[in-house]
Amino acid sequence: MLGRDHEQELIAGLWECASATARLPEPMSKDFFVHRGPMPLHFENKRNYHRYYLRTKALLKRGTALLGTYTKDVSRQGVGFLSPVQLMPKERVRLHLPHAELSLEVARCRRVDQGCFDCGARFALEPGLISSTN
Repeated sequence: MLGRDHEQELIAGLWECASATARLPEPMSKDFFVHRGPMPLHFENKRNYHRYYLRTKALLKRGTALLGTYTKDVSRQGVGFLSPVQLMPKERVRLHLPHAELSLEVARCRRVDQGCFDCGARFALEPGLISSTN
């Protein structure tokens, strides 16, 4: 198994080879990687599961394209990330993180800035991963 530092170097190397990479908007870039742990609760929060900061570079595989992304947060239901291109709802993608590879179904995507789209996706099972016990 690769060590944590080696996996992050691998992601950084592949990031450079990606066909497009997300750009952090200036106001967001100053303290983007500082946040850790549980996200603050808001009194009007209607989410089913609490979110946790997950700030790292990741790779998004969309068809045959490899895109550099930044992850924002994670919950029991899904993950938030910044994409360099617009993604469509219900689109299936794979997110490669240091230590994990996730299958996702895009739930929402909105433009933040040029080359930066704020996306939310639910965890999706690959067909054939769950078999019947009957």
